[in-house]
Amino acid sequence: MSMPREDDPPQVLDPRQLVRIQSVHKGFLYQHLYAAACLLQCGNNWVQRLVVEADEDIELHGQDRITYIQVKTRAAALSFGDIEETLLRFEQIRLAHESAARAGQANFAIVSNAPPNGPLAKRLTNDWPVDVELLWPGGPVPGDPAILEPPYDVANAFTACRDRAAVLSFSMLVPETLVWKLAGQVMLAASGSPPRTAHSFAVAELPELFEQLVVQLQDFPAPPPVYRPQSDEPSLQSADRRLQIVAGYSGAGKTAWAGAAAAQTVGQIAYFDIGDTPGPALATGLARELAARLFSQPGGRLGELLLPGVSGYDLLQAIDRRLEADGENLTLVLDNGHRLPPSDLHALIQRIPQIDVVILCQPGAAMRELEVLTGIDAELLRGWDPDTIAVEADGRQCRADFATCSRLAGITGALPFYIQNALGIARAEYGGDVAAFCAEIEAQTHIVETAQEIILARTFNAIDPSLQDALAALSIADVPLTSDEARALLAGALGIQGPIVARHLRALPATGAMEVFGGGRIKVHDAMRLIALAHLSSAGDERQTEVRRLLAAIIAASIQTDWSLAKLSLLIRLFGQTGQSDVLVEFATDELFHEMGVWPEIEPFLEFIADDAERPPAERCKALDGLVFNDLRSDNAAQVIDRLARMEALITEHDLDDERWLSWAMKRMLALSKDGNSSAVRAAINEMRPRVPARADYSRVFRYNVAHAYFQLGDYALAEAETERLIPEYYDLLGLSPEQVMGRNADALRPLLAKTSTQTDDLKHLADTLDLHAQVVIAQGNLAPFARIHALKFYDLARAPDSMIRVGQDLVDEFCMRQDFEGARELIETNLLPIIRNLKLAGRVVPLRSQYAVVLAYCGDFTGADAEMARLSPYLAGMDERGRGELLNQKQLVAQLKRFGSPPSRRATPPLPFSFERRASVGVPKVGRNEPCPCGSTRKFKKCHGA
Repeated sequence: MSMPREDDPPQVLDPRQLVRIQSVHKGFLYQHLYAAACLLQCGNNWVQRLVVEADEDIELHGQDRITYIQVKTRAAALSFGDIEETLLRFEQIRLAHESAARAGQANFAIVSNAPPNGPLAKRLTNDWPVDVELLWPGGPVPGDPAILEPPYDVANAFTACRDRAAVLSFSMLVPETLVWKLAGQVMLAASGSPPRTAHSFAVAELPELFEQLVVQLQDFPAPPPVYRPQSDEPSLQSADRRLQIVAGYSGAGKTAWAGAAAAQTVGQIAYFDIGDTPGPALATGLARELAARLFSQPGGRLGELLLPGVSGYDLLQAIDRRLEADGENLTLVLDNGHRLPPSDLHALIQRIPQIDVVILCQPGAAMRELEVLTGIDAELLRGWDPDTIAVEADGRQCRADFATCSRLAGITGALPFYIQNALGIARAEYGGDVAAFCAEIEAQTHIVETAQEIILARTFNAIDPSLQDALAALSIADVPLTSDEARALLAGALGIQGPIVARHLRALPATGAMEVFGGGRIKVHDAMRLIALAHLSSAGDERQTEVRRLLAAIIAASIQTDWSLAKLSLLIRLFGQTGQSDVLVEFATDELFHEMGVWPEIEPFLEFIADDAERPPAERCKALDGLVFNDLRSDNAAQVIDRLARMEALITEHDLDDERWLSWAMKRMLALSKDGNSSAVRAAINEMRPRVPARADYSRVFRYNVAHAYFQLGDYALAEAETERLIPEYYDLLGLSPEQVMGRNADALRPLLAKTSTQTDDLKHLADTLDLHAQVVIAQGNLAPFARIHALKFYDLARAPDSMIRVGQDLVDEFCMRQDFEGARELIETNLLPIIRNLKLAGRVVPLRSQYAVVLAYCGDFTGADAEMARLSPYLAGMDERGRGELLNQKQLVAQLKRFGSPPSRRATPPLPFSFERRASVGVPKVGRNEPCPCGSTRKFKKCHGA
């Protein structure tokens, strides 16, 4: 079950190594922020110079004294072993001062974010150097005012710095900005990079340093009070390139990104909005502004640069050479680059090779021409992810679960300004119900016009009318289309010929409204789809239906050779939107349909069909069948009873066939078993048995449902006996044995499968039966990990992602029961999280991530668990009662583990799988110690279950 990982969290071979790396960098950041806090405090005490990363992490130098500070960050309590080498180094430094090799008195401090453990605390009272302070949060008060109380973690360290920065008289620079700039300067000094080759800061220079930071940022538009980072946003400085093109629509937050990034960027930085500057005047205006900014201070030699008759380009070259000679770096941010001729921008960039240039622009023809001239691909601002949208929604008193946040991201293109505007409308007009706002926007029935529509309509209206029609037709697809699919859609929808279609497809990317993906696939940008769909709706309902039916036919043909969950989801929606109820009802009664995560979009269509007395009774009964199937999956007991009664009435009144009756009867049996009505269940079984067709496939489905009913009644022996008979039958149908499945991933099993017309159904039914068997075994106090591992593989082969995640979560719980917490974490990180990210199973995201937080806590990573729970908390207001209760329970469990500690983790050896026990006469092949373990872990047997 090998699934690719996405970039968040980053792809790593060893997640534990990633944790170690993160811990190292957190330690460095904690140290840099502590040093920055000391710098901000230096003006109030005896310190004349602060040195970083010399003999010790931080050194405070005064006229006749030096204090050496070692900074320690630990996840657990501090032990003597953590600081033993530090104390030995302190002794060497102490001897250097006593022998007069170093001037002044020496004092020492160990600053730690963690308290001492028992043995170390005892040592502090008995055998401890009198000139060494050991400090921790909530511990002893520092005896020296120059030494600050240690913060608990990086967040507290930042807060302490910010509070000190807030009292400085630099009103034009927000405290947060000064802190990050100062921390960057400390990092620069720690590396010994110019101009901090001496690793030191003189207290006398601090006012000038603070002033320089103010001057660097005073021209930047102020970022919002709370800046929320965008997904995978680029860095303002790039080590491997001196030119960056950062693109996004108006509302994408380009300027806010630049301002926030500048606050955390080391080195000189300048911002210029060039949107209103004529192209020929750009070089002169920019050169004189830069010269005045960089060289107007005493000794800056401004006069040598501003010689009479010097052209703008010459002056830029002179500035560039001066910066190179002085060994200084400058990052130049040019905003609204799309408003200037690309050739003028390119000519300017060529004259300043030593200056790093960042061009902010909007997508369109100018951006594409600039890419061609410079050979640089633009980096797009991707907007906010659902977690960030949830935080913003919660802060604006709106309600939205994960699925709704994902929906809003799709409507707005995830662009921050449009999201904020949409949330403002949702709060004012919809009582904070973001889902209701999204529903009306998608149906084009909203009354209040959004900022997105107002701003992007100007861009859309500037496009050639024939291309507007093309964008409108393509906007129906929310997945990338291949060039052949796009050609077919445009040819049919617009009634144009091949050469004209090709000309349109070549011209569309230059409009900035079209995204181009690998393999020549294209899609209208999400933010622009709302505008393009409105253009299509203006042509009338009949025209919209015609184009949607055309796209449905194209996708239906394409999906035969290039299947994807996104395409299937689009196809199902198109069937609903175009009134193709017969097709939709067939989907609704297919088990695999319910695995795709599109039920919320389709349920209203099925409810409409079920309620429509004008439709054929068999069609209405099938629609109810699909609704009941989902109700049983989601434990919606109240609706099950009503809908089963309506199915029975349709079957009785219209004398529908036995297939409809059997489907109703089995669902009724399952509903009765959920209520614990044993006698009614057995009566239902006896009533159904003679009416089951004498076919093996019908018999297997009936026996599975009977076993499921027995399980829910608590009759585990009967349920287990039936699943043990069913499972080998399905293995035989698929041409496999359990031994062949051991150690093989799904992709390696597919070539071994028997080629039959019922292969997909058989795979799904085997996975269901394995899952049921595991539940029966566990209910009796035993373990069944192999049954669930096999079920996962068969759900993968059957393309049943929702069940795959559900069983995967059950397997995680089983690992935790066996105290194999590292195994549980590995399963979530390696398999389950990538699946929900790749397939966008919105309904499973929060439950899986909250379970992941619990597993992190079991593994002792309480910082990671708290962080994950903090990211999920904003979803609470938008969740239903059941989901909210589950999340709160998981949060409480994390708190308990944090308070009382987790049990020791161990790799447990599961029992042999039932199939081996059942086929004892066949025998289990002996596994060599250096062969792959048959459990499928990919580790050697001796390092896994042979350990």
